[in-house]
Amino acid sequence: MFRWQTLCFLWGSIFLCLSISYRVSAGHMSNEPDFWVLTALEPPFSLRNERGQLEGYLIELVQGILAEADIQQEILAGPWERLIQEAQDKPNVLVFPLARTPEREKEFHWVLPLTSNVYGVLGVPVDDTPIRSFADVNAVVPIGVLGSDFRHKVLLAENVNEVMPYDDYDTAVSDLRAGKLGSMFFSDAGLRYFCFKQSADCSHIKLLYQYDTLTSYIALSKNSDAKHIAIFNTAAQRFLKSDKFSQIQQSWLLKLQEQGPFKLHIKNGVLNLW
Repeated sequence: MFRWQTLCFLWGSIFLCLSISYRVSAGHMSNEPDFWVLTALEPPFSLRNERGQLEGYLIELVQGILAEADIQQEILAGPWERLIQEAQDKPNVLVFPLARTPEREKEFHWVLPLTSNVYGVLGVPVDDTPIRSFADVNAVVPIGVLGSDFRHKVLLAENVNEVMPYDDYDTAVSDLRAGKLGSMFFSDAGLRYFCFKQSADCSHIKLLYQYDTLTSYIALSKNSDAKHIAIFNTAAQRFLKSDKFSQIQQSWLLKLQEQGPFKLHIKNGVLNLW
């Protein structure tokens, strides 16, 4: 399984780079702005199936909005670091699901909220060692985190020791269960999903320190042209009020609840993971 995920990750990164390079070249021959739709995979909400195709709750939502906007564009998947770089360097880049943080607030046009989640430090509780801030996290290191994710940058900024970046959540959760990590900067919902996927009992792993509750959005690069911003904002609002949007949400709510011990509820169109 890990080998398959690694191959998918590498192939996705190569495919993303080649696709963007091709489109940049093609853009020189047309006055019409390019429009890219990029995502980083966040199982079970967006993932590659065994045929290498993208699927999941978030994929269907974005495909629905693209159809509403009458935009025929393939969704490309790649690592977060590459996606953020493309969105910062180029106009008309749509990225999802992007956590809306204070540092990113002025860097993107925030189109539509998708999911909301509680992030924090998870691990096996240490007797008489409460974790009240990141200064206390050094008691439960090494700490695993997704490389180049905003949480990775938070740990580095807070000068936490022994930060261990990972390419995928699955391996990080496995190492946490095996005792190779003292903790993990993740979400409780994400941990429960991967433990369920690994047929593992993770009831002993608890939320030691709650960092924040953040909402992930569909976002457009800041220097996008006014035409695409208007088209996509209008299409997103129309789709949000459509029967199709409700059908996708209700269908995936049931599917997700079958994939693990999730605590899920929908409020104002946002899928809350608690």
